[in-house]
Amino acid sequence: MPRTLSDIQIKNIKSPGDFRIASCLYMHVEKQGSRLQKKFRLRQTINGKRPWVYLGTYPGMSPSQAKAKATALLAGEEAPQAVLRKEKQTKVESAIRTEKQGRSFSEVSQQYIEEIKRPVWNDRGRSEQSWRNTLENYILPVLGNKEIEEIQPDDVVKVLRPLWTTKHETATRTRSRVENIIDYAVALGISDKRNPARYKNLLEFLLPAYSAKVRHHPALPFDELPDFSVDLWNKNEASYDALKLILLTQVRSADAREALWTQFDLENSFWECPISKLGGEIHKLPIPQRLADLLKQRVEVAQDERLFPGLGRNKFISSNALDKSLDVFARTDLLKNRITIHGFRSTFMDWAIENEGTDKEADRQLGHREKNQVLAAYARTDRFKRREVLLQRYEDYCLSDVA
Repeated sequence: MPRTLSDIQIKNIKSPGDFRIASCLYMHVEKQGSRLQKKFRLRQTINGKRPWVYLGTYPGMSPSQAKAKATALLAGEEAPQAVLRKEKQTKVESAIRTEKQGRSFSEVSQQYIEEIKRPVWNDRGRSEQSWRNTLENYILPVLGNKEIEEIQPDDVVKVLRPLWTTKHETATRTRSRVENIIDYAVALGISDKRNPARYKNLLEFLLPAYSAKVRHHPALPFDELPDFSVDLWNKNEASYDALKLILLTQVRSADAREALWTQFDLENSFWECPISKLGGEIHKLPIPQRLADLLKQRVEVAQDERLFPGLGRNKFISSNALDKSLDVFARTDLLKNRITIHGFRSTFMDWAIENEGTDKEADRQLGHREKNQVLAAYARTDRFKRREVLLQRYEDYCLSDVA
């Protein structure tokens, strides 16, 4: 049986071997080059086996510490190996958590954009630019240098309060983005705290109550469409042709302005339009006859893949150019408000309901998703053939007075 050694004797060991220190506790000494390495090891009979269990290295662990550790392990209900394995895992996790907790909100937000958002964005950078504008203009000046664990509800309120009543839509979007980034940090193990950007049962008690006023985009009354179309078809510049495309396909301004010829099949009269508001989801749109003729004329003189190239540094024609072109006509809605480009979608819907008795095909033409989840699960057709007929009738009505 190995002999029991005192602390002084342990210190003075000069030869390799196993030396007993206490019950089941040994000092293992082995040569490593010109030096001796001394390790505390535990040996206990478990299920007929006597494995060696490493406790620590001398002198980093003292004999008294090794004895106390051995006593605690032998007194426990679990096998020493299992206890030590858990302790090691806990230390590793703690070290990782400590390392992660030192990261700032700015660093985490950048990683969130690169790893989570950017892979699914398909709108030529518009979504990323929107996120970065929100971060740089509102969020990072307050939260950027703070560690995730340091951020409190009051910090989020400081970001939102200047916007909450004056730019509520911007404030809502900003709050949601802060919440998303902190939820991401929680998922990574950077934090395990309650999200301080949560609105329900948290920020709702720290911010003023807000009652949203619904404002609809002023729209041209559909019975004025033929007269308006005469004026519009007398204009031939690119900005007016973009308005014609919007009027007769019901797309949003950005989707028309950034259209590419590669998305069009003019022989079969359809446009596979990536809807920016739906993350670039393709929406197949029928092209009515006279609009198709107009596009065929434009493609013959096209210089590149863009339908409506921009001027100067603008890659595409600007929204401001289209707005100014629409203002030329000085048209108003029933409340005498200047009509908007987005209002053409409402004009189309009103016409479809009043004259065609349908809102399903019209709603699908606008690119809206079916809200009824059960119906959406079973009715998977895009109603293209029906929309093709509907769009041709709409064009015939719009251009009924155009020579």
